[in-house]
Amino acid sequence: MKFRIVILLSILVWSCAPKLKSSIVTSFNPLNEDALIVVLKIADDQTIEGDLVGSVKAIDGGLSVNCTYYENVNNLKSIARQKGANLLKITKEKLPDKWSTCTRLWANLYRVEDPKFYENQIEWSADRKLTWDDFKGVPDLQNYPDALALTNSGFGYESGINMFKEGKVFVQSTFNTRSSWVLPEGRTDYILKHEQIHFDITEIYSRKLRKEFADANIKNTDVNRAKIIFDKVFMEMQKRQEKYDRETARGDKKETQENWEAIVEIELAKYAFYKSN
Repeated sequence: MKFRIVILLSILVWSCAPKLKSSIVTSFNPLNEDALIVVLKIADDQTIEGDLVGSVKAIDGGLSVNCTYYENVNNLKSIARQKGANLLKITKEKLPDKWSTCTRLWANLYRVEDPKFYENQIEWSADRKLTWDDFKGVPDLQNYPDALALTNSGFGYESGINMFKEGKVFVQSTFNTRSSWVLPEGRTDYILKHEQIHFDITEIYSRKLRKEFADANIKNTDVNRAKIIFDKVFMEMQKRQEKYDRETARGDKKETQENWEAIVEIELAKYAFYKSN
């Protein structure tokens, strides 16, 4: 994950939030606050079949706050829900520079029949369990000859930039749909539960990373310390994922699998305070 820092020597007396603007061409009823909004990055060249709702952008006049990539994507998703759109395709991005402390974003809004069809990444949520439709990758039997399914998930962080108060660090865990796959004979409820636990373990360590950042009082300027903590926690997660597969024989040992399910549930609860940024 990129850790972005800008140091400006100007003396400032005020600040403002990012400017959010939209241009709507098709009207739909607003969506619920918890409605899924799929975000496609610039490099994603999927053909989108649906109604163009309009365009939206998150920009600023120079020295705004609370406008990292993470925050502005959430800002645009909020606008999408208000306008009844369920897919947001980023068309332009500008990183922080001498003209702005923000990551500036431009995007088109769409209303599609099935937003999950377009998902490349899934954010972990207690209310959103994986389904086999989320495993969109091509099986890699050369590197994983004994696997029936493979889950690709991980976590990363982004630093907030703020000239007026200490910047925040955002942590996010995701499941990568295009790198996760399943063989036809592996599409069972039992194996799906095994793969879900892999994703849950990822979430445990993303929460642990938030905790360690908080305990170490990591701010946006703590580049080296943040990287050291991230590398340590990420390595711990990798070892835990390997131990899970080893002890359950990739899910074949059902009693051990059930024990792990209980352990993971307890640990998610243990770090519940750190489930969000």
